This record gives sequence, structure tokens and C-alpha cells, in this order.
Amino acid sequence: MNTYLLNSEKVSYLLDSNLQTDSPLPVYKTFLQIFEENLYSILIPLFCILLGLLIWCILKKKKRDSEKIESTPPSDPFEDAIKAITELQNQKQIEPKPFVFKLSEILRLYVERLFNFPALELTGEEFMREIVSHSFFKNRYENTLRDFVVQGDIIKYSCEVVSERTTDQLLELALHFVEDTHARLVEEKINGEEPSKLKIGNK
Repeated sequence: MNTYLLNSEKVSYLLDSNLQTDSPLPVYKTFLQIFEENLYSILIPLFCILLGLLIWCILKKKKRDSEKIESTPPSDPFEDAIKAITELQNQKQIEPKPFVFKLSEILRLYVERLFNFPALELTGEEFMREIVSHSFFKNRYENTLRDFVVQGDIIKYSCEVVSERTTDQLLELALHFVEDTHARLVEEKINGEEPSKLKIGNK
């Protein structure tokens, strides 16, 4: 075969515009390719770090809240009762029944907190029976509390029309009881006497 013809064919082949050639192999990878290849290797440690930070923040917040609760001194039952009675007194257009229910709750809660006595759990009759069994109340506040309980139960559980004067009298009874018991307990403390504690069944 003629060498010249063979070389001509090679040249024409190389000059062919439709010649399919292989793409050159890349000598480097883009940042996106590297990121995609190492996605899980990045996300798993990052997730563990974030989870650890979240747990640490939660534990720190719980510890701070518990320390805050422990460092907060308990409120004074007398001050809380006076505040609650004053707020109730300032409420306008409140019906007698809810008024007396709330006033009774304030008074019973005051007794419960001050004398460690489950006053909120008892009926009016049970409340009075236990109250008069204690020397601090007997012959001192017995009549006051009995009037309050009897009048309060009439208002709470009957259909009688109640005047504003009646509810005002109950409020005055409750206020007098709270203020006077507080004054007597302070006097006991000043005189060095053992503070009165109410225990069910003690006479």
C-alpha cells in the first residue's frame, strides 16, 4: 500500500470535526464534590456536638431553677392573707356566693399554712370541731369563727338574697381574725413562748 495514501487518511481522520474524543480526567475536585462525599462524616459529629450542648443547657437551667427555688424564702401567711382579702375587697360587682367561697378559702388557707392544719379539706362543722379543740382558739376566736362559718354556709348553700352589708360583715370578721391572730403570735414570740401549733385532736 502506498505510504502517502496511508498518511493522508490519518491526517483526514484527525481533522474530522465529528471525531468523538474522551473527556480528560479531572485533576481536582470541587468543594461541592468534597462536601457531598464527606457529608455524613461532617453531620454526625456536628449533631453530637449540638445534642451535647442542648443537654448541657437543659441541665444547667434545671440546676439554676432549683437553686432559685431553694434560695427563695417562703412567703408570710399573714401578708398573703391580707393581700388576698384586700384584692377581694377591691373587686367590684362580684356575686355573694363566689365572694364568700373565696373569702372562706383565704381564711382556711391562712389557718392551714400557719398552724399546719388541713383546713381546706374539712367541712364547716369539721373545721369548727378541730378549731375549738386547740387552746389558742378556744374561748378566744371560737365565736368569731363559728359566726363566719355559719353565715358563710348560709350564703354558699342557700337561695336567700344576701345584702352587701352581710358580705361586708363577713369580710370584717375574716380581716379581724387574721390581724388579731397574727398580733398574738408575734406577742408569743416576743415573750419567748413556744409558738402555738394546731394539731388535730389536741386539747
